[in-house]
Amino acid sequence: MGSLIADASLFCAKHGIVIPEMDKNYHLGKSKHRISSVTYSHHLRVDIFNVVIDLQLSELNSHFDAVNSDLLLGMTSLSPHNYFINYDKERIMKLAKLYPHEYGISKLEDLSYELDSYIHYVREDRDFSNLKGLGDLSEILVET
Repeated sequence: MGSLIADASLFCAKHGIVIPEMDKNYHLGKSKHRISSVTYSHHLRVDIFNVVIDLQLSELNSHFDAVNSDLLLGMTSLSPHNYFINYDKERIMKLAKLYPHEYGISKLEDLSYELDSYIHYVREDRDFSNLKGLGDLSEILVET
């Protein structure tokens, strides 16, 4: 991270771009005489960051309907990264319900039980502790 800041600082110095001091007050508009209690750090972290996040969420929501969002969230629930930190049984069950031809009522009940067993087993087994993605998971499952 330090080299990124150093590179950015060199770039700014080379091109005459002023780097604001983050704890100094941010001046709204072009007038430097207006007094503000907002610091540059607050302005960048809160005012700008939140606007960008809202724009990104709006863009994603316009491209993905509820079914696509459920599919994406269900897939992230299967990620083995960091001891399956994103595991969410309910999302996986919701994902399975999108395929009624594959998962009838009895198969959904079986899946619910199997998911409980599965997550307990993989969280206890050290072989599954350093997995980064579904590819790693597939390799370990084949090996075991």
